[in-house]
Amino acid sequence: MDEDQPEIVRIKLDGTQRPQPGPATKAFQIKIDDNKTMIVYNRVNIYILDAVLKAVFSDAH
Repeated sequence: MDEDQPEIVRIKLDGTQRPQPGPATKAFQIKIDDNKTMIVYNRVNIYILDAVLKAVFSDAH
């Protein structure tokens, strides 16, 4: 091989095999009042969690 030319190695990945995500588990639970409890799971999207927390705790600063 010529020393001036970089060695190119082509790699083909099998795109059909993806690791299966584990089941969602409870990350934490907040008791809001006597009749309301909020449970947050570890696979929640952050923008959804942000919106829910802002709605639940709208008077917090």
